[in-house]
Amino acid sequence: MEVLTRVDDDRIAAQRQRDEFFWLDLYQPEPAELDELGRLLHLHPIALEDTKEFGQRPKVDTYEDNLLVVFYTARVTENPDRVVEPVEVHVYVSGGYIVTIRHDKCTLLDEMHTTLVPEKTHNEDYLVYRIFDSLTDAFYPAIEALEKRLDALEAQVLARARPEQRPHIYRLRQDIRELHRLVSAQRDQFHAVAESMRSLAGLSRGSREYLRDVGDHLVQVAGEFQRQIDDLQALTGTYFAANSDRLNAVATRITIAGTLFLAWTLVTGFFGQNFGWLVNHINGFHHFLIFGVGGLVVPTVVLLGLFWLKRHDWF
Repeated sequence: MEVLTRVDDDRIAAQRQRDEFFWLDLYQPEPAELDELGRLLHLHPIALEDTKEFGQRPKVDTYEDNLLVVFYTARVTENPDRVVEPVEVHVYVSGGYIVTIRHDKCTLLDEMHTTLVPEKTHNEDYLVYRIFDSLTDAFYPAIEALEKRLDALEAQVLARARPEQRPHIYRLRQDIRELHRLVSAQRDQFHAVAESMRSLAGLSRGSREYLRDVGDHLVQVAGEFQRQIDDLQALTGTYFAANSDRLNAVATRITIAGTLFLAWTLVTGFFGQNFGWLVNHINGFHHFLIFGVGGLVVPTVVLLGLFWLKRHDWF
C-alpha cells in the first residue's frame, strides 16, 4: 500500500488510474492543499468545509462514493497543567483510498507510515482497521498518564490536604470528562461507522470482524475514563474529609488550650483576691511554690491526663 504525506497530484492520479488503495496522511494542511485534494478525490464541498474549520463533534457523514469520519484520539503533552489533550482527526474512506487529516501530532500515526508499507494483505478494510485501531490505541498511553497524575494527587491529599490541590483535581476531572464525552460518542456511533464502511463500493471485505474490535476497544476506553471520573469524585470527597479532620484537630487543640487557661485563670483569680486573711497569711517563697506553682501545675497535669485518656478511648 502506498503511503503519502502530501497532496502529490501525479502520484495520486497514478494510484487512482491503477485502482490501487493508498493512504494519504496530512498534517496541518493549508486550505489551498485541501481544495486541491477535494478536486482530485471529488470530495463533497460540505465535507471539505468541515475539515477546513475543524472543531467538529464525533460523527460520520456518508456521501455518494466516500464517507467522512470525525474521529478523536488523544496524546500526552508536556504541559503540567494539562496532561492529555484530545486530537481531532478527519478520516475520509473510500473504495480506493483513506485520507487522514489532523492539526496535532499523533505518534502512532507517524509510526504507521513505515509499518504499513510492508503489509502484503489486499484486504483494504483491514488496512482501514489498522488506522482506526492505532487512533484508538493512542488512548491507552493517555489513560496511563492520567492515572499517574491521579495517583500523585491522591498521595498529596492523603499526606496533607491543601487548598491549592483543589483546582488541580477539578481541572483533571474536567479534562477526563471531555475525553469521556468524546469517546462515548464514538463508541455509540461506531457500529454505524462500520456499517457505512462495509457498504462502500469498491472496498474489499476480507476481514469484517476487525472493525468490531475497534468498537470493543472504544467500550473499554470509555469504561476506563468513567472509572477515573469516579476516582476523582471519591478523591474530592477525601479532600474535604481530610480538611474537615484537620479543622477538627485544630479545634481540639484550641479547646485544650482554652481549658488549661480557664483552670489557670481560676487559680490565679482566687489567690489574687484582696481578702485580709489571704494578704496577711500567704507569703514567703514556700507559699509561692505550693499555692502559686503547684496551683498551676497540678490542674494542668490532671487535665492533660484526662485528655490523654480520652484520646485513647479509655472512657
